[in-house]
Amino acid sequence: MEYNDRPHLQMLLAERKWAFILIFFIILFNPLFYFLSEDVGLKDKCFAWLTCLAAGSAFSAIDLFFSRKTEKIYLSVLFALSCAPNLIVWSYLYLFGIYFRREMFRVIFDSNIAEGREYLNQFIPWICFAVALLYMTVGFVCILKARASTVLAFRQGKKFFAALFLALAMIVGFKYLSQAVPVIEFYKSYLLFKAESKIFQLKKIHRGRMTMKVECSLPTETRHIFVVLIGESTSTCHMSLYGYSRATTPFMDARASELDIYTDVVTPDTYTIGVLQKVLTLAGHEHPEYYHSKASIMEIFNVAGFETYWISNQVFLSKWGGSYGVIASLADHVRDLSASGKPDGILLPAFREALHNGVEKNKVIFVHLMGSHHSYACRYPKTFTRFDHRQSGDLTDAGFRTDDMKATIDAYDNSILYGDSIYNALLTELELTNTSSYLLYFSDHGEEVFDTRNACGHFLSNVWPCQCKIPFVLWRSERYRRENPHIVIDTARPYSTENVIHAISTLSGFEYPDYDPSLSIFTTAYAKPEVRMVGQESYEKVLKKTDK
Repeated sequence: MEYNDRPHLQMLLAERKWAFILIFFIILFNPLFYFLSEDVGLKDKCFAWLTCLAAGSAFSAIDLFFSRKTEKIYLSVLFALSCAPNLIVWSYLYLFGIYFRREMFRVIFDSNIAEGREYLNQFIPWICFAVALLYMTVGFVCILKARASTVLAFRQGKKFFAALFLALAMIVGFKYLSQAVPVIEFYKSYLLFKAESKIFQLKKIHRGRMTMKVECSLPTETRHIFVVLIGESTSTCHMSLYGYSRATTPFMDARASELDIYTDVVTPDTYTIGVLQKVLTLAGHEHPEYYHSKASIMEIFNVAGFETYWISNQVFLSKWGGSYGVIASLADHVRDLSASGKPDGILLPAFREALHNGVEKNKVIFVHLMGSHHSYACRYPKTFTRFDHRQSGDLTDAGFRTDDMKATIDAYDNSILYGDSIYNALLTELELTNTSSYLLYFSDHGEEVFDTRNACGHFLSNVWPCQCKIPFVLWRSERYRRENPHIVIDTARPYSTENVIHAISTLSGFEYPDYDPSLSIFTTAYAKPEVRMVGQESYEKVLKKTDK
């Protein structure tokens, strides 16, 4: 039956009620829970509601053109596509009070299965699974009840259909509109991610052909071995080296007189991929494009004639090739030991081999730990289960901590304790080489572990200080100290590891066209940064949150 008068229009709309219920249920599912959000203002919430209403109306109007069989296929596809984005966004809203954005979806696309499984085990409570079951039930019921027989003929509604298509195209095309509709933003982000991944793959080929001039001021008669140790999810808020009440870093504490312990260093982002794409290259918040167009620290060491190593207990080459693994894989020797799922002690044999493999050239060894990544209890052997609040009673309630939260803090602190032993083992091995050497240690980002609020993890928005504050510790051998007296040590200098490529270049005696001594914490030319960005907000703004 074709629409040609008002009674038919009323029948057409009445028969589609279950389709309309499902479509608006899909589109408005997350806006109904905006009251949980701590990072979306009232203006943005209102605009998002209007956008979702427009999108729901457009999808509903398109349904008018479908017969019963086609309608069921249309609704089934819409529902199936909605499940992942809607439930992910809802879970994040419920757990952390944060609305999922494009950069967060990208982290999901570039994560591995093991990491996702650990995340589910640690963070997803039973209520999320209950909501998922309820969501599925509503969807299936609406699809089963949809039984339309009246159809709007396409030839009678061509202009109407064109207007609907234009409206949806506008919502998809503009970021401010699409991010209001998770079902649209999720798949749009996925397509953009895949497109960028292809660019990364092409750039990887060209990176190997980069030509640049690197001058090295190191004495040629001395052999040099440098180590850059990158931690994971390690916050100074839980390190006794930085004043934490529990003795979580006994080895570092004992070596404190040998170390340069920087007290005001922050991360440029709060997720590993975003951090390392800046740490390993000249890219930053002002010039993210430098990740593609300018040389990385690995290429600089390669051009300078160093034997380069990347040893990791984390998966760093995603199936898309778009991760920082593009940089790591440029090393002469690459070891990925993450498949075993074992704690970081598994890296020690590979590190010893890199130190003593007979290569007489200068060496740089990058070691990437699994550190204190969630799930925390998986990051250390049982023999390092030392902190237990039930026995010691040394964790306060802080007005919000439950017994389970305190148990999570125990596990995190035990992971820090184990990481301290790994640091000591690596440094001890390096000392035995008796070369001109340094070991620079910093974490990719920090971690919130029920420190000042009911929150655990590292988030891309609504960031608080413990997610930003990271250890930054330098050890230098006696021979290195004698040969490099120009290195300036001022541990109170404020810094962001966004510029650490310049600091590593200073320590390694490098000069090249893009090297900027004012961005190196170890030079006399160092200039205090006007602002230190952590993701999309300044660190100064983040610090004010604890005052509230």
